[in-house]
Amino acid sequence: MQIASLLLVKICKNFFLHPKNLLTLKIKSIYYGSMIPLIKPTIVRKDLEYVLNCLITERLEEGELAREFEKSVANFVGAKDAVATNSFTSAMHLALLALDIKPDDEIIISAYADLPVINAISYTGAKPVPIDIEPDTFNIDAEKVKKKITEKTKAVIVSNKFGIPSDIDEFLSLPISVIEDCSYALGAEYNSSVKEKFAKIGSFGLLSVFSFDTDTIITTGNGGMIVSNSRDIITKAKKHKFNPFKVPENYKVQYDYRMQDVTAALGLSQMKLINKFIARRIELANYYNQRFMKSKYKIYREDSDKKSVYSKYTLLVDGSLKKTIETLRRHKIMAKRPIEMPALLSLNLNEEEYPNTAHAYHKLMEIPIYPSLKKKEIESIADNVLKVL
Repeated sequence: MQIASLLLVKICKNFFLHPKNLLTLKIKSIYYGSMIPLIKPTIVRKDLEYVLNCLITERLEEGELAREFEKSVANFVGAKDAVATNSFTSAMHLALLALDIKPDDEIIISAYADLPVINAISYTGAKPVPIDIEPDTFNIDAEKVKKKITEKTKAVIVSNKFGIPSDIDEFLSLPISVIEDCSYALGAEYNSSVKEKFAKIGSFGLLSVFSFDTDTIITTGNGGMIVSNSRDIITKAKKHKFNPFKVPENYKVQYDYRMQDVTAALGLSQMKLINKFIARRIELANYYNQRFMKSKYKIYREDSDKKSVYSKYTLLVDGSLKKTIETLRRHKIMAKRPIEMPALLSLNLNEEEYPNTAHAYHKLMEIPIYPSLKKKEIESIADNVLKVL
């Protein structure tokens, strides 16, 4: 068996990893064609080796690699512990369960929150209470949150939209639990008065939830994680997560939200390159900023107390969003709304009561930004975006 495994490793490495036969490159070229895709995960040779080595062990279920991945992310963020899951929705659901959220409790969210947040709250039976966003950062407005807290309010989910940190200090003094939604903000930093210097987003709230989808800073294909400095929170989350090796004395519902080791292997490999990924995204964002600064497009303006990781690059369109997107696609450039189904739509909210969210939904567009973008591609994107005006 050992000889067969070693032979398989050699064959697979020669076939998949040889520069002339790199299968992923062939697949990408067939799939994407001449179109510049909106999203493109950065998969490198080392990622393939990590995953292949995991496959060879024939232990694909959640185990040692998932634990290592949890430690890697927790250490990077600056937190004590973490719980890996198979999706962001699963992680958010476990986070709410760890806070003992019950039916009829109220959870304050952004009116620009995406469906996974709404779904996770629905699983608990709690009531989502939407709040309008800030017009410049697209994050939930802290001043409006303060006015909506009632006796039933148990938590607020603080967004860090598109890698832009929220003003987390404004939320930490509230008499409710703070959940940081860091789905697109792994590596983002905030200069908080609570800490001596810039600290990573995800290290401030009682607990934080991350996503590792294909359009996030690092990817595992899918996957999520809860990160916290509270051992009690992590312990509670783990009790709700199915563990085949620990059977509770008294039956309680558990959720099979495990992250397989083969998935964690990719995440571990990606974490080794996260600083390079972020640096490249900032480099690309700076190029876009220079090109669009004096145009009619409204872009995010840097804040000295915030360090964005630009998981998405967004532009507020002056004219028709639909026509702008269609024009770019005719020029082989993918673009779209960054959030297709925000709470504004899924909860059937009155747009007049959430004007900033409505404006973002109708006018905000995202364009490609990922580490593997070539110089010719980013120049073509900027040129064509400006031609639409």
